[in-house]
Amino acid sequence: MAAILKLFRRKKPAPLVCSVGLDVDSPHEDHQHHHTAACFLPFESLAVLEFFQSQGCQSCPPAIPGILEGALQQPNIVLLSYNVTLFDHLGWADTLADSRWDARQRAYARAWGRNNLYTPMVVANGSVDGTGTGGRQDIADIVARSREVNAGSGWKVYLDVNDTDVRIDSDRGMEADGDVYDVVLTVYDPRSQTVKVKSGTNKGKKIEHRNVVTDSIKVGEWRGGDVTLPLPMSKAGLPHGHEAVVFLQIPAGGRIVAAAKL
Repeated sequence: MAAILKLFRRKKPAPLVCSVGLDVDSPHEDHQHHHTAACFLPFESLAVLEFFQSQGCQSCPPAIPGILEGALQQPNIVLLSYNVTLFDHLGWADTLADSRWDARQRAYARAWGRNNLYTPMVVANGSVDGTGTGGRQDIADIVARSREVNAGSGWKVYLDVNDTDVRIDSDRGMEADGDVYDVVLTVYDPRSQTVKVKSGTNKGKKIEHRNVVTDSIKVGEWRGGDVTLPLPMSKAGLPHGHEAVVFLQIPAGGRIVAAAKL
């Protein structure tokens, strides 16, 4: 028989199975374990769906209900809504916009070699984008294509968080492909917020917002291997009513390869 290596305390069983030989007598020996692809059980990972929107965008109000339905009703998708200032010049300054989210959207455009921005814009796992105007099916297709991109990496990675730390387990060696990944904590408000636009192209319309991002903090960097990093805040330390997700992403508009909710 083989013993199961206990990697990290969590509420649900981790999709990792690591065997060690019966002749291993000391805990120090267990710590010499290095993950291989065989350690990672097949499972559908959490997908990060970023939604860039603007209260001044004429195309956003009719698209928002379908995007919210397509993302919020799927347990393996976390929706992150970023309001941008892209259409503030049309007579209404978005009440939830933040220049940091403008920069994030522009980073994707630059990474993909584009010279234009648009809203509504949904980005799945930092690798595949679309308008999301097709609702539930459109969201499902975009997420599925992003999963295919991640599946082509050739290595496995698993990320987990508890109240104080983030743990990363992977069979990817240190700097195996040259990419350095940011470990990012993103805080969002899951409560519904309805804004009535008082001027501009959407004057008089009521726009619902969900999972509005309020903060994004770089926790550290990951170059491969197994790493544990302290979180800058605990779940109890989040603003009232807020939630958070931690993910691994290549900086400047790169793909997201793993994510977990705090």
